[in-house]
Amino acid sequence: MLIKKDINHSKYIFWISVLSIWIISTFADRIWWNFYSNTPSWDQADYLNSALDHARALSFISGDSPSDFSSFLDKSPKIPPLASIINGAVIALAGDAPHQAAWSLSLWNGFLIFNIASWGLYLRGKKFALFCVLISAFSPFLFHLRTDYVLELPLISAITFYLFHLGRWSDKSIGGKWIQLIIVSFACASSLLIKQSSLLVIIPSLLFIVILSFNRDKKFRLQLAIFFLINILAILPWLHHNWILTLSGTYRAVFESAAIEGDPYILGFKSIFWYFPYLDNQFGSIIFLSGLSGIIFSFLSYLRSFRAPPRLVDIFNNNNYKWSWIYFNLIACWTFTTFIPNKDERYIACTIPLITLLISLGLTKWSDWLDTYFKLKSYFLLLIPPLSFLFSDSANRFYNLDKIQSKYYPVKEIISIVRSHQTSDEKQTVIVVPSTPDINQHNVSYFGRLQGGNILGRQLGQSLLHIEPVLKYSNWIILADGDQGSVSSNSLALDKSIRDSSLFIKVREFPREKEGSYSLWKRNSSSLRKIEFHNRFIELANGMAQGPLGIKLIFDEIEIEHMLDGHFKYQNIVRNKSLLKISSNPKDVESLWSLSLLKILSNRPSEADIYLRDLEILLPNNPWPSAYRGIVNLASWNPWKASLIADRAYKKNPNYFLKGLGDISALFRGAIWRLKSASHSVPNAIKSIDEALKPIDK
Repeated sequence: MLIKKDINHSKYIFWISVLSIWIISTFADRIWWNFYSNTPSWDQADYLNSALDHARALSFISGDSPSDFSSFLDKSPKIPPLASIINGAVIALAGDAPHQAAWSLSLWNGFLIFNIASWGLYLRGKKFALFCVLISAFSPFLFHLRTDYVLELPLISAITFYLFHLGRWSDKSIGGKWIQLIIVSFACASSLLIKQSSLLVIIPSLLFIVILSFNRDKKFRLQLAIFFLINILAILPWLHHNWILTLSGTYRAVFESAAIEGDPYILGFKSIFWYFPYLDNQFGSIIFLSGLSGIIFSFLSYLRSFRAPPRLVDIFNNNNYKWSWIYFNLIACWTFTTFIPNKDERYIACTIPLITLLISLGLTKWSDWLDTYFKLKSYFLLLIPPLSFLFSDSANRFYNLDKIQSKYYPVKEIISIVRSHQTSDEKQTVIVVPSTPDINQHNVSYFGRLQGGNILGRQLGQSLLHIEPVLKYSNWIILADGDQGSVSSNSLALDKSIRDSSLFIKVREFPREKEGSYSLWKRNSSSLRKIEFHNRFIELANGMAQGPLGIKLIFDEIEIEHMLDGHFKYQNIVRNKSLLKISSNPKDVESLWSLSLLKILSNRPSEADIYLRDLEILLPNNPWPSAYRGIVNLASWNPWKASLIADRAYKKNPNYFLKGLGDISALFRGAIWRLKSASHSVPNAIKSIDEALKPIDK
């Protein structure tokens, strides 16, 4: 009884120690956030906007609540919503200013620390777990993530939770329990619903489990099947609704960004060894070298023993599976991340928990060696992580707080001026011609929407076609003088056109840290022009009857309009007008085209199909209503209906596009015998689209 009491007391002391470490790290974070008045730049402001969107959507804070579940899913078109939902809840409690919203990072950090502590206990006990916790709390890289509003910290926290519980469930000696299955299913779904890069860990780990299942009993394989089913059901609503935008956004982030930033070829020497130099910065020199030397020392000691044959999984622990699980996932995740074309230091984040375990193992080996051979109580080694942090570049950031705090950010003042010219419920869009870390469309939107605001930022100037619409219809514009980085000549041309015109007046100029200034411009009251894009939209929607040529013209203009009017105010006007006309005349073709296009733009393919079906009946000799119906049904994961529509329309109106669409849809529903037909029809369909667009190209 006394022994049991001592064990419980020891565990109590351990968890109090873990809690204390989290509190100390949170205190350091709050010093940074409360004194460092930073303005979030591109990604940071984008994630804060997403958190605000979800807080408003769930009525945590004031704002426009979505009318249905699909409207809620619209809030996360490119990145899964779970982190934004949780961060939005924290914003509702703590406040929506950057330093207040950052309390969510402290909670994610606590989740990470307690998960890594649990994993450490499972692997080697309390001393090892304390090393894991201290390295996590004092890692310069993790400190950077705790003081930078990005999604990598939530991702690391969820991944640690997932890998730990998946390892326990798949461990034959203690796993296979139904409660473990429920926990790991929740952990995997959470990881998937935070960020797509979780797949870099999830795919190889599940591949390992699938291979393992061939040597396990029927119960384990049944649990694995249920695991897959639960996760599919968890991510299906979001993925089904946003899959097109998700794929396009991921492609741009992974491939296009890599090309623009000049990242190395993935099979090149530079790419393969890209992330290794960052390890020293991520953990700190003292921690990294101490842990690495401990691992090397253990490895050499093992090789000197007479045990044969040597096996890597036997080096550190007699329980092979626990460490085999760590080694496999570390190597697989590192490899997967290395072969992603786009490179950035924070993209290796998913491997950090696994590397932390390995470095902690090296420190624990030094501790055990000192205890064994010198009879020294080596708890002083626990001071290595905090000492390493004190000598890292991250600590220098605190020493320079005065300089950083004095840096001037004009975004808040710009938004304050715009608000002073607003009526109570007026929605405004501010055009940002430069896009710099200090001022860009994302942080303008963020500060413009704080405390229930309705000001959005949008960037224009990438094309010369933007000049005329901006001069005609924009109301507020932010320009910049001086060095703006890699700004295109088109942006400079737009800047010059605005300054040279008599349509805008300079409201105020703001200093920049670098040479130059920012300036806020407002349309002169005498040159105000009422935007009546709703009338132009109806004309453009009718152009859908022309096929690819009409679609190209539509999206060229709508793309610019959505920048000029970030609130899409024209859509309600078009919708109300069209519905009113249809109520009196259900065969009004113009209104049906308008409503179809609105539903397509709003990502409502099933609703667009209803109006397109009516157009298909009213315009039997036009192949394009049927073609659009096939596309929207394919977009809503209904290839059976898409194939039927396209094949039936092709018989009435032979058309290369309909033939290709029918074959592609049939392949998606499993009709592999149409592969040969698709190999001919799809290239012909692409060629016919190119020919239709030649008038625009000329």
